Amino acid sequence: MESYNIVINESYEHLRPLIAAIVKGQRPADAADIYRGRNTLYRTQLDGVDAVVKDFKTPNLLNRWVYTNLRQSKARRSYENAMKMMAAGFLSPEPIAFGEHKVNGQLRHSYYISRNLVGATEMRHWKNFGCIDTLLPAFAAEMLRLHQAGIYHRDFSPGNILFTGDAEHGYRFHYVDLNRINFDVHNPRILNRMFRAIQWPDLDETRHLARLYADAAGKDPQAMEAIATDEYNGYKRSLEFRTALKNIFRKKK
Repeated sequence: MESYNIVINESYEHLRPLIAAIVKGQRPADAADIYRGRNTLYRTQLDGVDAVVKDFKTPNLLNRWVYTNLRQSKARRSYENAMKMMAAGFLSPEPIAFGEHKVNGQLRHSYYISRNLVGATEMRHWKNFGCIDTLLPAFAAEMLRLHQAGIYHRDFSPGNILFTGDAEHGYRFHYVDLNRINFDVHNPRILNRMFRAIQWPDLDETRHLARLYADAAGKDPQAMEAIATDEYNGYKRSLEFRTALKNIFRKKK
């Protein structure tokens, strides 16, 4: 037995038939892929609304059970976390809707739909930007603001952070891929984990950000740099461990 759960931002209720069609597996004719990998992102026009659809991959048997009994779907978490981020005064492409398709009560597909963010730049490779001298201090202050608000982004990587604006008019930071966020976190040891992959694999730039963060927070720059370096190295070890495990399983096959 099939069932569908569709939750729509009240500002976009008029798009319900188009959203329902997407959740039921009908890819729009004008859909243009942005990314294809573990999940698929595509851009489409929904009655004049420039939208991005994130089509999450079909979970395996174990994860179907997990998302049915233990955890909310990634699409639902993306939608609800974006709403919470915006309510807390942070920016994310405006959420439009999320939808879930279940078969016999188990999750098969899920979709998160948001407005397309035009004119934004990823924070990846920021040292190559001409505006780095003004952008990075602004970003360090923004990271501190996240921590002061108790927001722990567990996938705080440069591809999930975009910026608009400039030094003259001010920078604005926008967050995407929000299904891995925890709120009401005020333990510095946990919050500092956000330094782990922020500019992987450039340790010097991670240290640079840490010093600017310390300046914004009124902390000791050397101590903050040491903390960020430890987080970076911990992330490096975890990547090496996962790679070793994968190689072991490949050899067994």
